[in-house]
Amino acid sequence: MAKVSIYGAGQLGTNVARMLGEQARHSVAGPFHREEDEVALKSGADVVLIATTTLFEEVAPYIRTALQAGSNVLVSSEECAYPWAVDRALADELDALAKSKGVSVAGTGVNPGLIFDALVLTFLGATPRNATVTVRRTVDISKFGATVLRRIGVDATEVEFHEKVKAGKILGHAGFPQSMSVVADALGLKIDRIDKELLPILTDKLISLPDRLDVEPGKSAGVNQTYTSVVDGKPWFVSHFFGHIDLAGIGKSAQDHIELRIDGNIHQTITLAPGIGAQVGSQNMVVNSFDRIITAAPGWVTLAQLPPAFPIYGDSLAHR
Repeated sequence: MAKVSIYGAGQLGTNVARMLGEQARHSVAGPFHREEDEVALKSGADVVLIATTTLFEEVAPYIRTALQAGSNVLVSSEECAYPWAVDRALADELDALAKSKGVSVAGTGVNPGLIFDALVLTFLGATPRNATVTVRRTVDISKFGATVLRRIGVDATEVEFHEKVKAGKILGHAGFPQSMSVVADALGLKIDRIDKELLPILTDKLISLPDRLDVEPGKSAGVNQTYTSVVDGKPWFVSHFFGHIDLAGIGKSAQDHIELRIDGNIHQTITLAPGIGAQVGSQNMVVNSFDRIITAAPGWVTLAQLPPAFPIYGDSLAHR
């Protein structure tokens, strides 16, 4: 039975703690609040889950502290799926620290972690070389808290939306450069650049999310974002995310779609309908990643270096 410490008492940390407690496969401490960082990160637990915020630079000090205490680390931060895309020097430092301590660290979730990367890599295994990739994800984001929704881009006028994007206060859904980098790195490709478009989805009616926020007509009720990575001067991987707080109200439903093309022609497509829920999917990906981080090679590992996440019942053959 592994000892687990959970730092971050928000929705994700709280639900992961509950789910692990119900399984009774691990000894769980937490979830701990921000001000309880000393006990959460310096416990020397087998695994520390850091479920606090999105940005790599903000979670890096927490990761460093947990690694120095000799713990393996899982991070829910989207940028931590491939931190070299954000800060190569800092990523290299933490990678070296983890190796020196004989432990592992990884970012995990659904996006990044599954839809835009793990499934793409698996799908490419049965595909001829030189395929181009398009992934589209339509997501109901109505269950997120007000702070997260505003960070994504909800509850802003069109002018406010674009101003906050420029100021770095609206991020849309983070993690697309990381997913693309994981796939490119695994395939041995070099990305020339990644182009980004982030647009508001304005509502023409009042949408109320009880106890969180009311989105008035003329304000954003979601985001429509597209990232395009270019390899050898040509579009190689397109990631599209459409998130809204009232999908049914605009005639849409949740869906995940992966399309592979060879020489411009569709080779394979796969559609998951309804799509994997953003919250329940992330919670289960984290819960099902504790065993795989414990058994991973020392250092900072990406999902391309980990076995698939799956639930374990009793004694798993994968770990014998």
